[in-house]
Amino acid sequence: MSELPVVSVHIPMELRTLVGGHDEVMASGETVGDVLRAVGNTYPEFAVRVLCGDGRLAEGLSVCLGGCTQPQDFSSPVGQEEVLTIVATGVVACAVPAPEKARQAGAPVEALISIGD
Repeated sequence: MSELPVVSVHIPMELRTLVGGHDEVMASGETVGDVLRAVGNTYPEFAVRVLCGDGRLAEGLSVCLGGCTQPQDFSSPVGQEEVLTIVATGVVACAVPAPEKARQAGAPVEALISIGD
C-alpha cells in the first residue's frame, strides 16, 4: 500500500465530463501538483485540458486545499484525506501540446482548449 496521502479532488461541473462525470475523484500524491497529475494519469482528457504543457494549471482555474480560500500552487504539500477543490474562475483555456498522433499527422503542435462559456 502506498504511503502517499490519499486526497479527495472535487471537480467543478464544467470539468466533470473529463473525469467520467464524477463530481469527486480520489488521487494520491505529496503535493497539489502530484495529485492533479495523478488524476490526469487516470483521466487523460483531464490532463490534456486542465494541465498545461508547461506544468501550470489552465487559465480560468485555481485550486484550493482544505478550507483555504486562497489558491494554492503546485508545490503545496497535501495531507492524508485532505480535500482539494478545483475552482473554475472563468473560461478555462490552455495552450497545450497536441496529442502524439496529431503531431504525427502534421497537425499544429499547440491547440487552444476552452471549456465552459
